[in-house]
Amino acid sequence: MDLELAGKKVIVSAASRGVARAIAERFLDERAAVCICGRRARRSDPNAADPDIHSNPLLGDGVEDAVEALRAHGEVYGSVVDCGDYDAVTAWVKKSAAQMGGIDIAVSCSSALGGIPRSPKGWDISYNVDLKASVAMWDAAYPFLKAAAPSAFVQLGTITAFENHTFKDGGFSYGAIKAAVINYVHQLALEYMREGIRCNSVSPGPIYLQGGSWDYLEKAMPEYFAANRDRHPAGRFGRPEEVADAVAYLASARASWITGVNLTVDGGFTRNTKY
Repeated sequence: MDLELAGKKVIVSAASRGVARAIAERFLDERAAVCICGRRARRSDPNAADPDIHSNPLLGDGVEDAVEALRAHGEVYGSVVDCGDYDAVTAWVKKSAAQMGGIDIAVSCSSALGGIPRSPKGWDISYNVDLKASVAMWDAAYPFLKAAAPSAFVQLGTITAFENHTFKDGGFSYGAIKAAVINYVHQLALEYMREGIRCNSVSPGPIYLQGGSWDYLEKAMPEYFAANRDRHPAGRFGRPEEVADAVAYLASARASWITGVNLTVDGGFTRNTKY
């Protein structure tokens, strides 16, 4: 099936590692041009975020490392950006549009995740990195998406937005803020379909990748890790490329009549009936 993504211009935030990196790679493999951003330039750089908000000490690639690896797949650009800074996200989106000559698809992926304190500080971080960054990305990308229509905006969500999945001492703000982001994207979908811009969310369940949260939890909380693995009907965690495939489809011409959807990609991990 031809997704008609060749030649498209795509921005993917927080894509130096993890699921967002797999999403960027998927678009590149479809022969799209891609701009990514991330917090650090190099794997060897110290974590730029406040150490109080991270339970996972495993450091992945920085933007420059990711770009070097992704160049084998196609045309890619990278910038160091703090996604918790509205102005920085805005500047990156505009820079990306200049580098590629426009934007056809925007994929918002930044998240502070669940390892944050149950404190006003934790809520502020989730608000800025998960919600406000998405708003900034939409606000800055909108003129380019309108000019490129038909175009697409895809938000990376989480099952924690609609089913409790906190761990002991994990932050409550993660799921609550992600629920707000999904609601926001649904409002965008209803408002901007008339302009040819489709807006959807993709909510993954637990995804295992080397250096990711579940890699860390496998060692730090083995019983919790095993319980989550075994809850999956297939007896395994999801893979980043399985989420990336869903995002690419929703962003593509093959999903031209799909907007306002929150697509769950969890291998049956959640138990609610999805209708």
